[in-house]
Amino acid sequence: MDANEIDIQLDSSEPIYVQIVNAIRRKINEKEWQAGDRLPSEEALVRDLDVSRGTVRKAVTELVNEGVLERIQGKGTFVTKDKISYPFAQELTSYAEAMKEKDLSFTTEVLVSERQLPTPELQQRLNIGPRSPVLYMVRMRSVEGTPAILLYNWVSLERVPGADQSDYSKKSVFEVIEQELGHKIKYGVRDFSAKNLDKDQAKILQQKKGDAILVLKQVTFNHDDAPIECSNVLLRTDQYQVTSVLYR
Repeated sequence: MDANEIDIQLDSSEPIYVQIVNAIRRKINEKEWQAGDRLPSEEALVRDLDVSRGTVRKAVTELVNEGVLERIQGKGTFVTKDKISYPFAQELTSYAEAMKEKDLSFTTEVLVSERQLPTPELQQRLNIGPRSPVLYMVRMRSVEGTPAILLYNWVSLERVPGADQSDYSKKSVFEVIEQELGHKIKYGVRDFSAKNLDKDQAKILQQKKGDAILVLKQVTFNHDDAPIECSNVLLRTDQYQVTSVLYR
């Protein structure tokens, strides 16, 4: 990416900063500059375009405010990557299924996988007794090489026996429950909220402690209307947006 590619007409009636804004936007729209590309430094733009620092800063700031560009502390200014948009508010689809549908490359790292007895909160969410074992997992999913999702799952081993025997770095929870173990999922209930990352979560997702995160809590039910799995999913807000199509 070269600042000399930006054409500025000093004798034009159009303000110089507007010319810079339009030139950058045009190169992005025409795919000459791709999502994730780093812009030349402010110093390079000032030197190569022979304009003032204030003019460059005003143009870049306008594009940042529009979401066309993004500033990353200590790294520079980049063409904004498109957020991953999924219809999680209207379809019971897993994250793995949604990413495969969009032909996105992703990997899953299992950070924790163990049998445990349920807490009082889990007993209520899964409608199970205090001695009913669950599979507890923490997984981190990277999309196109970037950590994007932190998943906490609890699967009732009383209702889904054998769920603790699968490799969840290669298979999704829904895939194991339905295809491998033969339990049909009937429906799920999802709640959306927001929170701030704690220190450990921020480290896993390569974010800062206190950064905002989208939280999705879900309970999945079988055909007997019994809850078989629940999850808390943390989605990076710079990577995800939730879409919903509504009819009346």
